[in-house]
Amino acid sequence: MNKNLLGIVFVVLFYFGISESKLFYIEVKYPLLNVSSNQTKVVQLPLWPAPKFIKDSSKGVLVISQNAFKMTTNLPQSCDIMEESIKLYTKIFFPPKFDLDPTTAETEISLNELNFEIADQFCPGYPNTSIDESYELVVKSGVSKIKANTVWGALKGLETFSQLTFISEDNKLIIKDSIEIKDSPRFSYRGILLDTARHYIPVPIIKKQLDAMSYNKFNVFHWHIVDDQSFPFESLKYPNLTQKGKYTNAHIYTQKDVKEIIDHARLRGIRVIPEFDSPGHVESFGRTFPQFITVCWSDGKPYQAIYSVHGEAEILNPTLDGLYPVLKDVLSEYKEVFQDEYIHLGMDEVYYDCWKSNPNISEWMAEKNMTDYHQLEAYYSSKILQIAKDLNKKVTVWQDVYDNGVRPEKTTQIQIWKDEAIGFSKWSHYLNDITSNGYPVILSSPWYINFVSYGFQEWYKHYLIEPMANFTGDAEQAKLLRGGEACLWSEYVDGANIEARLWPRASPIAERLWSPSDINDPEEAKFRLDEQRCRLLRRGIPASPILNGYCGDYEYGMKKSVIFEPEFNYDWLKNENKIPNTNESLRTKINKYFILILAFICFF
Repeated sequence: MNKNLLGIVFVVLFYFGISESKLFYIEVKYPLLNVSSNQTKVVQLPLWPAPKFIKDSSKGVLVISQNAFKMTTNLPQSCDIMEESIKLYTKIFFPPKFDLDPTTAETEISLNELNFEIADQFCPGYPNTSIDESYELVVKSGVSKIKANTVWGALKGLETFSQLTFISEDNKLIIKDSIEIKDSPRFSYRGILLDTARHYIPVPIIKKQLDAMSYNKFNVFHWHIVDDQSFPFESLKYPNLTQKGKYTNAHIYTQKDVKEIIDHARLRGIRVIPEFDSPGHVESFGRTFPQFITVCWSDGKPYQAIYSVHGEAEILNPTLDGLYPVLKDVLSEYKEVFQDEYIHLGMDEVYYDCWKSNPNISEWMAEKNMTDYHQLEAYYSSKILQIAKDLNKKVTVWQDVYDNGVRPEKTTQIQIWKDEAIGFSKWSHYLNDITSNGYPVILSSPWYINFVSYGFQEWYKHYLIEPMANFTGDAEQAKLLRGGEACLWSEYVDGANIEARLWPRASPIAERLWSPSDINDPEEAKFRLDEQRCRLLRRGIPASPILNGYCGDYEYGMKKSVIFEPEFNYDWLKNENKIPNTNESLRTKINKYFILILAFICFF
């Protein structure tokens, strides 16, 4: 049998029978629509998110041997981003416990090199709003190539290349032998919000989420690092902010931790945007600065709580001049630690009841000829936005600022979180309104994945969102939709369950923000999403299943599972943190007692 014919037979066997992961229906009367991810009419290969253009003219497969395969670049000097990515993907290609066969038979054709041709030949610093993530990928025998304008595009091409590889029945890493892909993102901002104030998320777990984000081509980590419940960020300017705001000493992000996370994100092409939310959501801040928190009144008495209306004291008091130098110090420290050009200033859910109850605020407003509490909020917003401007930081805010009449500079990004599902107007109304006034927008309303429901394919609702479906503006206005963000608030999430909540539930949002709008059929996508879920398992991410079925013998708790392998974890699985081996502990005790008995016999 000639090599080409052998390759065709092998591909057919592999793609139809040997690939381990498989979906099953819920009940016989509800059969799966469409066919497997390798045969769908829209996307010919099980890639996630789907690229813009694919041409698959393969007639066989190529073997990738760990003994021979290498990744090279045209960069004139070393680049830590590429070096670290090559290390990471080498572990992905040849994972621990799989013991892949490194040999190549005479009848097999090899792929020995993946070369990165980066046009600007530059090793960049931190990713920003204007990065070019486009790439072209050509897979062929001998040397395959990824062409990109920048390192950031090369990283995205490497992820796509990795998704084209499979493990054959005879335990070899293989790839189809003739594939061409051209790709670039639909939206430049593709983010995930993680809330680490309600529940602390350990640093190693955050790093794993950044890994998973890169596997799904997300590029922004919106870090909601502090809130009412805790202030885990280490402030060196005001140490009491941390000491009084933390849960415990174990629940602190030191500035070293934060810088590690930022560097980890950078190596994966991910921006880190911190949020300091105010004037609400500041109870933990107020433990250090109670003098700046509004005292709530009732029946002529201060510090009076009214259940479900307001506490004894809450929300910053904008009338106090001493507040603003402290806020400038806090934001200055954020600027020193966080590298992104943007900072998120929150300013959502500003409830006026406590302000209204306070006679001192009422008197101050009368002196300033203010008749509405929107004006008081606008006063505060203008002050903190000016602080950010003076610090040369661009700003993102929640939409409440805009809704309440504040009109910041046009570089300010407005993040939409309201929707008719929670008692407001439909999110598309806000999108049309805000962009019509010239403001860039981040869309989050339909993608609050902290809401969990049981039932038929929960992820469908996230996947079927089309951001431009009811858009009424022109082409220039449409450009103001920068992208979107999946939000995971942590009222019921910590390090124990974050991965099951996030993955692959965030993955449909990743495809909506990366792929062309006409790739939108969930019945086709489910097979690719199932493969992506299994792919995450093979990379140490304990992602949840999307339907009945199985992945393989690497599932959680099985012999080839890599969930707890050090190659896919960071620090927390070092020897001192592992559960002791009970047999070794027993043996140690027996030896100790045996020595004591011998000593006793010798003594007497």
